[in-house]
Amino acid sequence: MSTPLAPSYMATAAVVAAVVACYRLGVSPTVRALARHPTPLAVGAAVAVIAPLALRTSPLPGPLRWFIVFLISLLTWRGVTSDYDVTEPIGPQRRDKLLLLFLAVASCLWAPALLAWIAVSCGRLRGWQHHAMMPVRLLKAYLAWFLVTAVLAPPSSDSTAGLVLVLGCVSLSHYVKPVWSKARLGPRPWSWAWHNRTHYLVASAYSWGWARFLPSRTVSRLLRRAGVIDRPVNVLTMVVEAAGLVAFLDRRLLIAILVATALFNLVVAIASGILFWENVAANIGLAAAVALLPGTDHGTAFGWPAALVALAVILLSVADLLWQPWHLGWWDAPFTARVHWQVETASGATRGLYNDYMCPYEREFGRVEGYFLTDEPVLHGHLGIVWDRRLRDLLVQAGGDPDRLHALKQTYGRPHRDEERSAEHVAFLTTMFTRLNAGTRKSPLPRWLHHLKAPGGQLYRWGDLPAYCGEDPVRHITVRYVERCYLPETGDFVTLADRVVREIDLSAPMTDQENTSCARSSSTAAPTSESC
Repeated sequence: MSTPLAPSYMATAAVVAAVVACYRLGVSPTVRALARHPTPLAVGAAVAVIAPLALRTSPLPGPLRWFIVFLISLLTWRGVTSDYDVTEPIGPQRRDKLLLLFLAVASCLWAPALLAWIAVSCGRLRGWQHHAMMPVRLLKAYLAWFLVTAVLAPPSSDSTAGLVLVLGCVSLSHYVKPVWSKARLGPRPWSWAWHNRTHYLVASAYSWGWARFLPSRTVSRLLRRAGVIDRPVNVLTMVVEAAGLVAFLDRRLLIAILVATALFNLVVAIASGILFWENVAANIGLAAAVALLPGTDHGTAFGWPAALVALAVILLSVADLLWQPWHLGWWDAPFTARVHWQVETASGATRGLYNDYMCPYEREFGRVEGYFLTDEPVLHGHLGIVWDRRLRDLLVQAGGDPDRLHALKQTYGRPHRDEERSAEHVAFLTTMFTRLNAGTRKSPLPRWLHHLKAPGGQLYRWGDLPAYCGEDPVRHITVRYVERCYLPETGDFVTLADRVVREIDLSAPMTDQENTSCARSSSTAAPTSESC
């Protein structure tokens, strides 16, 4: 492994520093402002400011150019094919999707248009959500690189090496941050790897609604075998997540680590129903682009000096001083409490209303939406996760005993009851299904092309009832609070509580107040766009 010459290395480091500064101080605040208020005047003015820079040649090698086109296409596919929010006017949403498609084509041909594309995607079409954050940040990093190289015009090889470094750091920081979070969970850095019972995550996902087509006996047998390999799996998880710290020592090492992170995300999807398909596609695409780069285009992107630069950038991002990856560190527990929705159709059939049908809010309805409808104190987050190992141990020791669990909820739980949010939630569901019953179109795709819709990220599409797919009008909605627990000693899944928390009769007319609240109810039913 050869060490680059000092002057070339310093030039590449300067490009990386300038791009990171431009990202943090220029691109990111601008995107945040435009996403919150994506008015045509504001977006047009922002694009006009950077448009003259397009006259300068930014040396973007073919493989990286195709990678950027791939990312734009990937996220455009997601934004264009997601369902309409039928509680809001369909016309503006259709125009936003067409605008996103037009801006995607323009961005592939003319870099300044990417700023407008990000504003529309993150703002009007709710593209700034957890599973799409990393690919969007890659595009923001590319835009920052475009601006820097257009202004400073560094040598082609240093410019390309700087872009490889920044893109790799953006991707890998989303794995280093979680391993840092796991290392801080216990008294020692290896406490999580040694003491977490990761197979509880599989059990909780099954209770939550993942892979419920499998018989519980089959899942129990799998869990008994999986429990034996908890520690090796945990250690391998932390190794893969931390590998980004040394990825830039060699090009082959970077490619291998990017592929390993993609495989890691696929294993997570199989085990828990959490599918980071955007991350998988982005990392495989970046690995392919780096592999196809000519050797003369990236010399200073690898070696120990480049690895030190990358280490500094990744650590700054872990400290939330650049971009802010999520922590993703917790203890897995076997107890889950979740709100479920079910519908009664006009034909009298009872069906489960699962998160995939609730698109464009599939993420929210797949996680913890609905806790504000119940008085029960909630002990955990998504999929039964907790942040206190003692609480995890107490939940295991409770063994599904209702009295012991009640005591734990009173001590450690937190009620989320909110009457205002509950009323708006009921108004949202009432308006949504009233309009669907009247024939409002939910999907932008015709029925014969529905299979081309981009996948979701929360795969909780099964339950105790067959799934509702819109085949029959809905006349009644029932919202239930359900507690389930996996018992490690016996391998059984037991239901501890199952009670109705809200009934919604769609045959009853809405009041004027409910009609008024419909305009704002969609934000309650789901998406809060995380800060860009």
